[in-house]
Amino acid sequence: MAKKTKSHPKAARTSTSVSALRAERGIDALTPAFVRWFEGTEGVPAGAAMVVLEPVKAFVTAYFEASPASEVTSFEPAPFAQALDELLDGVDEEDEELLEFTVESIHGYLEFLSETEAWTGSAEDFDAIEDFFYEDDDEGGWKGGIPDIVVPDLTLAEELAGLSGTAMGQRLDALLSWVGTGKDVTSRGWLRMKDIEAAGAVLGLAVRGAKLSAHKAPEGQKALFGDAAAGANAVRTVKSMNDEPSMALFWTALQETFLIEIGTTRVRLTPLAERYLDATGEEKLSVLRGFTTVFIELAVNGEETWNPWMLQAAAIETAVLVAATTDTPPAMDRIRSLMAPAGDGDVEDGDVESGPHLWDEISGRIVLQRLEYLAELGLVAMGTHLRVPPAVVGCVAAALKEALSMDDGFDDGPEIELARPEIRIIPPSESRKQPKRDPKAPILQLKVMLKGSKPPVWRRLLVRSELTLAEFHHVLQASFEWQDCHMHNFQVGGWGGTEYGPTDEEGLGDPPIDEAGVTVGELLANEGDSVTYTYDFGDNWEHSVAVEKVLPADAGARAVRCTGGRGAAPFEDSGGVWGWAAMVAGANDPSHEEHEDFRDWLGLERGETLDLKDFDRDALDEELAGLF
Repeated sequence: MAKKTKSHPKAARTSTSVSALRAERGIDALTPAFVRWFEGTEGVPAGAAMVVLEPVKAFVTAYFEASPASEVTSFEPAPFAQALDELLDGVDEEDEELLEFTVESIHGYLEFLSETEAWTGSAEDFDAIEDFFYEDDDEGGWKGGIPDIVVPDLTLAEELAGLSGTAMGQRLDALLSWVGTGKDVTSRGWLRMKDIEAAGAVLGLAVRGAKLSAHKAPEGQKALFGDAAAGANAVRTVKSMNDEPSMALFWTALQETFLIEIGTTRVRLTPLAERYLDATGEEKLSVLRGFTTVFIELAVNGEETWNPWMLQAAAIETAVLVAATTDTPPAMDRIRSLMAPAGDGDVEDGDVESGPHLWDEISGRIVLQRLEYLAELGLVAMGTHLRVPPAVVGCVAAALKEALSMDDGFDDGPEIELARPEIRIIPPSESRKQPKRDPKAPILQLKVMLKGSKPPVWRRLLVRSELTLAEFHHVLQASFEWQDCHMHNFQVGGWGGTEYGPTDEEGLGDPPIDEAGVTVGELLANEGDSVTYTYDFGDNWEHSVAVEKVLPADAGARAVRCTGGRGAAPFEDSGGVWGWAAMVAGANDPSHEEHEDFRDWLGLERGETLDLKDFDRDALDEELAGLF
C-alpha cells in the first residue's frame, strides 16, 4: 500500500448518524493496533496511518447503513460492494488520485485485519471481498459494484411452472378473477370498504373494512406487511385499502403492469389481463415475469422513501436478496442475529436523540417482515439459508437492476423486458389553472360546523388563504376523520349557487368550477363570509365554513392549524346526521331491537360507550401539520 498523506475525501467527512458514531468508535478501538501494523509495514509516521483511517471510517459508516451489522472486523460481500460504491460516488470522478487513495486505504485496512488475525468473518467472505480489488475494468482499474446475478438457464416450461406455482402467481390469478367485470372504487382508486374483506380473502389476508371506531388507529399499522404481534389469525380492521400494505402492494403492481384500469368509480380488467387468464405458454410467462418483477421492486423500494428506516431497510433487503441468488446464500440464523434488537451498550445517553442502534433495530424488523412475506408468497425460500428459487432469480435481477446499476446482470439467462408505464408529473400549466402562491396572503380564522349535529360538532382552523379548495378539501377530510370515499363539492350562495369541485368526478348537471384553480381566500375574503362544503351526497354531510377573523400574513406560518373544536365526528356511511343520531341512541339503549348490530358496527367492546364529546385537538393539529 503506497504512502498517502492527502486531505480527507468528501465522503469521509464527519457524520452525526448512529452508524457514523458506531463506525468511529469501532475503528478508534483498533487504531493503536493499526498504527503499529502500518508503521511496520510501510515505514511511515503514525500520522499517515491516521489519515488512511479517515476513508475507512467513512466506508464502515456506509456499510453499517447498508447492513444491520455492527462489527468493524467482519464484512459480507454484497453490502461491502454496495457501501464502497456509495463511498466512491461521493468522490469527484476526475480526481483519480483521490479515488485511488480511498480504495487503497480500505484495501489496506482489510490487509491489516487479515495479517493481524483480527478478521472475524468467514474465509469465504474475505476471499470474495478480496476479489473485488482484483477485478479490472476496461482501463485496468478497480471495478466496483455488487456481483452480477447469474440467471439460471431454464426452459420456458420450467420457468412458467416455477412462477405460476408460487403463492404469488396463484393469488394473482385469483385476484384478477375476483375483479372480473369490475368493482367499485373510491375517488383515490382504492377498493371500497364493502369489498375489502372479500379481496383480502383472495390474497390470504384476514382483513375487513370500517367497522372499527373511526377514532381509533387501525390495528397493526405502520410496519410494512402488518403487525406480527397482532397474531396470525387476528382480523385487522382498516379504514382504507391502503391501510393494509400487502393489499396495496398487489393493487399498485396490477396498475403498473397494465392488468387493471381504474376509472372514476370502477376498476376493470384490461384486455391484457383478460388474455392472461386464458393464456398458456410464452404469453402467460411474459405477464408473470413482468408482474413478479414489479412486485419485488415495489416490495423493496416502493414505500416512504423519505423515511430513513425504510431507506436503510431497502438497502439491506437489496443486499440480502442479491446474496440469496448466489451459490453461497446467507444463513437465516445470521440474518436474524444481525437484525435482532442490539440492546444497550455502545452509545451513551445523549449522543443520539433516537438512542442506541434504533435505526438498526427498526430497519432490521422491517426487513425480516418483508422477507417473511416474500417467503409466504414463494418468492424466496427460508430454510437454514435464504434462497431465491431458480424461476424467480431473473425477476429479482430485473427488479434490482436499476438500484444496483447492473448493466450486465443477466448472464446466461433470458432477458426480461417490461412494458412499464411512464410516470410523469404533469406541470400545472399542462393540466389546469394553478393559483399563485402569495406569501403576503392573510391567514383566515375559520369555524367549520357540521350542520344539524347534536351535540354540535365543530372545528376552528387557521388557514393560509392561498390554499386551493382542493387542498382545503383534504384539510376538512382530516378534521372530521372522513375517508374521502365519496364525492364532495363547495357551494357559495346556497341552493343553486356557484359550485366548486373536482372536475374528474361524474355528477349530475353541469360540471363544477375546478376547485384546484380557486383559493380559499377568493371565496372567503372578509369576516362573515361563508361557504358550504358537502361530503357524500348520499349521507349529505353538510359543513358550514365561516370566516371569524382575517389575520395578518405570516410567511413562516404552517398552511393550516387547529386551535379548537368540539365533538366526535360521526362515522363514515352512518346515514347522515339523523341516521347517526339514531345509531348512537340504539347503541346506548339495550332494549333497542338493533342494539347489538349497532354496537358491532361501531366496534364497541362489552361495557364500552361512545363519547360524543370526544375531540383531541392536539392529535388533529399534528395530523394537519403533515398534510402540506
